[in-house]
Amino acid sequence: MRNLAAKFAILSAPWEAEGRADTQAYLDLSPSEMLSRYQALLGPENWGVVLFGFSDQAVLDILDEEFEIDMERNILLFRKTYLDGRSIRLAGAGRASSENYPFTETELKLVDNLARWLLEATRSLYRGDLSEARLQDIQEEYAENFRVYACKAVSSFDAGEAESLLRSLFASAKAMTAFCHSLTVDALFKGDAARILFSEQSGYYQAWLRKQVFRHMMSKTVETYISACLMD
Repeated sequence: MRNLAAKFAILSAPWEAEGRADTQAYLDLSPSEMLSRYQALLGPENWGVVLFGFSDQAVLDILDEEFEIDMERNILLFRKTYLDGRSIRLAGAGRASSENYPFTETELKLVDNLARWLLEATRSLYRGDLSEARLQDIQEEYAENFRVYACKAVSSFDAGEAESLLRSLFASAKAMTAFCHSLTVDALFKGDAARILFSEQSGYYQAWLRKQVFRHMMSKTVETYISACLMD
């Protein structure tokens, strides 16, 4: 993982007794050992907040892929202007994300259809001149949201377990509304976790705050869209 020891040292500085980055303390540690040392510095209360938002693997992968080191100021920088589909995937369970559940071909088709429907329902929230690449990225973000939602809801990791849940999102306005509200809560938890990890000044934390507001707007828009469809 790229410069992980230096990145953990920068993260740890505010929690260290001397208040400065100590890269040497992380150099001979494995990624999981680095995370354990950092976790001990934060303490159980703060780490509990982090775990509501991110898994251990997600923290490692976010730190590895989403942040660069500003060598002059010795700080971590999140250079993206928004959380793209890759960011959402990493913030789930890390690089593995929802791949732990063996989605069937039917379930994957349902996920793709749901993502297309949700993009249509929320298209008014985005600029009209978005590129096809950006629209595809948003659709993939939505697909990942549906996959994660299904993984959290199923009672086992048996293939086919998620199909009925995914179909219910198409069939029930109440189920789709619950899904959208869950995304808002997820952004709230991830924002709280990002604040603990990267500080309130971090662009990553600010991006999750914007995502929280956007997802609240998305919930309202989807409710309106469904109501209009039912009236047609």
